Amino acid sequence: MDEPAAPDSPAPSVPTVRSGPADPCARMTRTATDGARIVVCAHGGQVLGWTPAGGGPDRLWTSPLARCGPGEAIRGGVPVCFPQFSRRGPLPAHGVVRDRAWRLDAGLARTAAARVVAEVGDDRATRALWPHGFRVTVTAQAFGRTLDLSLAVENTGQDDWSFMAALHTYLAVSDAGRATVDGLGGLSAEDNAAAGAAVTLPAGPLAAAGPRDVAVRGVTGPVVLDDPAHGRLTVTAEGFGDRVLWNPGPAHTLADVPPAGENGFVCIEPAALDPVRLAPGERWRGVLHLVAED
Repeated sequence: MDEPAAPDSPAPSVPTVRSGPADPCARMTRTATDGARIVVCAHGGQVLGWTPAGGGPDRLWTSPLARCGPGEAIRGGVPVCFPQFSRRGPLPAHGVVRDRAWRLDAGLARTAAARVVAEVGDDRATRALWPHGFRVTVTAQAFGRTLDLSLAVENTGQDDWSFMAALHTYLAVSDAGRATVDGLGGLSAEDNAAAGAAVTLPAGPLAAAGPRDVAVRGVTGPVVLDDPAHGRLTVTAEGFGDRVLWNPGPAHTLADVPPAGENGFVCIEPAALDPVRLAPGERWRGVLHLVAED
């Protein structure tokens, strides 16, 4: 499948910007010709902010207490989970790529959209935990009221291996107690907080406020976040067969989320929780589409 298409109208070319380990926590902003904007950093190859064209609030949430540095995972934006989701395996939670520096390239093409590509591969540190060769690439592109995020995984090694993946998307809300999530109600799910115990979600729109940490398998339709202040945001995906819905609730003990900070976000995460097997040279790709409405 081709990369998500940018609009045809070209923007003036910009110089290539590459950010490496020298300053991986530095934020970089890219703005489309229509004003849509994304904020990224090399640490974790992470998209930290997205403002659709026409202005308004940032539709992604990043904690004011977020930590950034070697071995630290940034709380917020869109962390990449690979090759493990959460603690569904022997590796550190969510895998081996979200707490290290990636390479950024913001000048790959003339385009009217705001576009950034981030890439990371195996190194001595990752191979000590997971002894395989890989390349993971995230392409972020914003134009109009849409943000497209593509996650590509390639086996660059000499052996077959399997992986899980997710885009751990923190969506901003004005008040999680008033926001709702539609499209998952009534479905069977796995309770991640109870060792994957089977549960059935309540019918109808679900409260965005937690505590809730569930994995819903085989989701094909859109999931809609409805916030009284921010408007509606539709989440769809390709390649990712599952959705994870998470909010830690007010009794959380997360040191990098301030008191009442959980009221500012809900995570609706496209995920591939059934292990995907790749032979040497093979490549897999999943895409997340976010569309904001007033």
